[in-house]
Amino acid sequence: MRLLIVEDEPALRASMAAFFAQQATVQAVGTLAAASTAVAAGPDAIILDLTLPDGDGLAWLREWRPSLAAKVLVLTANDSEAAELAGLRLADEYVVKPISLPVLAARLRRLWPAVPIQLGAVTVGLADGQVTRNGRVVDLTATEWRLLAFLVTNRKQIVSREQLMAALWDAREAYVTDNTLTVTIKRLREKLEADPAHPQLIRTIRGMGYFIDEQA
Repeated sequence: MRLLIVEDEPALRASMAAFFAQQATVQAVGTLAAASTAVAAGPDAIILDLTLPDGDGLAWLREWRPSLAAKVLVLTANDSEAAELAGLRLADEYVVKPISLPVLAARLRRLWPAVPIQLGAVTVGLADGQVTRNGRVVDLTATEWRLLAFLVTNRKQIVSREQLMAALWDAREAYVTDNTLTVTIKRLREKLEADPAHPQLIRTIRGMGYFIDEQA
């Protein structure tokens, strides 16, 4: 799991980074500007403080949420009901400080289904990154996995090409072209579809985008 920690308090940030390094690849930053750069690496989960030196964490999340495949856990000292309701409209979990690190880890693990998601002949494990088709492991590139994870995470809705291009953007790349998205979808279909020329799993909605058909 790739974990991004956004926390401005240095001691807490260091403690969380050291603790989660035992079970994840961790990047820890102290500002929203740094977080905006870090999300390009495609984290699987984000622990997000709400009060940062350069802005409001919820405002940042509102901007980035459409392009994030990551699960987001808000970790804040704000225990007001209004703040919690606002946080849960955007984040997947809302946790009030102080909290022990083992309990925080348990809350984070709850964000992923313990059972892999079954999509016809394809099985996707969002927690461990394993994908199989008819019981056989499918090898995906990092870009293909980011695209598939984003589609599966948002499988209840149609996602636009713009959202997918944002999800595919990688820190090692200057930008992602429209052609990159087209090629990545084509390769995913070749690996996952029974008949890539007539896809049943990754469907195209003309003029709108793509969605995962859970009945494929």
